[in-house]
Amino acid sequence: GVAKLAFGPLPDLSGSLSDLPSDVAAGSYVESFNVMLADQAYLADWENALETLEEMKTFSISPDVTSYFACICASRRASAWQSALSLLQEAWNVDLEPTVECYSHTIRACSHHEIASKLRAELKHWGAAPDHVARFHTTPMMKWARELKQYGCAVKSEINWQGGPVPKPPEGTQPGCWLLPNQDGVALEIAARQRELREAGWRIISVEPHVVSTLRNKASMLEYAKEKGIGASTPRCFGTAGEAEYPCILKPELGTFGKDTHVVRSEEEVDRLTRGEGLAPKWVLQELVPGRLEYSITLLVLKGVVVDYVNTLYEYDGEEYVWPFVKEVRHEYVSVPQAHLDVMRILLSEFSGICCLGYKLRGDGSLCIFEVNPRIGGDLVFECPKPRARALFEKLDAMFDERI
Repeated sequence: GVAKLAFGPLPDLSGSLSDLPSDVAAGSYVESFNVMLADQAYLADWENALETLEEMKTFSISPDVTSYFACICASRRASAWQSALSLLQEAWNVDLEPTVECYSHTIRACSHHEIASKLRAELKHWGAAPDHVARFHTTPMMKWARELKQYGCAVKSEINWQGGPVPKPPEGTQPGCWLLPNQDGVALEIAARQRELREAGWRIISVEPHVVSTLRNKASMLEYAKEKGIGASTPRCFGTAGEAEYPCILKPELGTFGKDTHVVRSEEEVDRLTRGEGLAPKWVLQELVPGRLEYSITLLVLKGVVVDYVNTLYEYDGEEYVWPFVKEVRHEYVSVPQAHLDVMRILLSEFSGICCLGYKLRGDGSLCIFEVNPRIGGDLVFECPKPRARALFEKLDAMFDERI
């Protein structure tokens, strides 16, 4: 009632959405709904606040951060801590960035629960100026906003460029902002269009397109490693299914996230999965290194010089597997022996930028690198300690000249 008195009657949204004025879908009524939500927050009427939030969505009116803040306040005042926590997560899920105030009220709502200390730690990672101008943009857009915010150095994932017309740095971006790939194909696109991107106002890490193309391709990477004299540190590759030693790994030359990758145990299984078309040019058949331990290392490299690295060790619940079709038991942040770094340096001697390598250790302790992704990966985003990730990005900004 208070909202109606303050703003006049709320719009009649009972008809078909196609009959609504075009500005309704654009959110012109958000403010009116937010006044209603503020009243419900004041009255600690959290259940009706949630209903109002859902009503907005029903009429294609997108709630904003203020809408979620009001619902969080209502939940906190009613001691509905699960609701406050759920609303905070939902705000992130719909690509809104909750404010410090949203976190403050959620923490107060959860004050008697362990989650409160985790939220305080998350907020602390934002740094002293959590809303400062973007200094790094990753592309294409990923659901990484909550994790990247905790780097505390203004890394964003708000651009969805994968090719086509070159984008200009968006509003709220620092002059000379870095554009960094988080997908292999985009890494190649950026390398191929460096000049255009720089002219548009971006800072770009210089690397030759053929180097990116070679490293991202699982077959050409193995040949490249042999040429560099480090073939023994990569999986043995089989030219035909008949000469393979089973079990082994069948994977596409190009691909991510384990798509179409299989542990195969016979020539017949290879024939079935490749539909009788043979291995080349699409498939790679290579050595399987058994064991529950697997490493994913993110490296910041300048022409083969390892400027920084962050390494994550994973333990899984199987000896022979393909990620992500296996259950993780644990992970931890670990160092890398210098001998292994030396091999990686050789493999990346023509590369500059951020890349991630997947590797295992054979039974004799020897290194086996099975994958190179010339881009930012999920391990850096989700598993790496936030201060370490921040240090890596700060080193990139301080030590790299985009013209190199």
